[in-house]
Amino acid sequence: MSRLLIEINSEENEAILLSLLPKLDGRLIEKKPSPEKPSLASVLETIIQSGGAGDSFGDPSEWQREIRSWDRILDGREE
Repeated sequence: MSRLLIEINSEENEAILLSLLPKLDGRLIEKKPSPEKPSLASVLETIIQSGGAGDSFGDPSEWQREIRSWDRILDGREE
């Protein structure tokens, strides 16, 4: 015995498959609807409602100063 997970895009094809199951000694064990994928607009709206992504990164000029403080002095150059 084996179990198959099959995804079908149209209700018409699903009906055909379900009608074939008894002929193939198969049975439907469980039917789950596909989870809805959120649209880009809804994802962006969620980000906007939570305050946006910009605040989570902090001050860009402060980040740049910190990164540049890690730079080493190159040979032959003075600070």
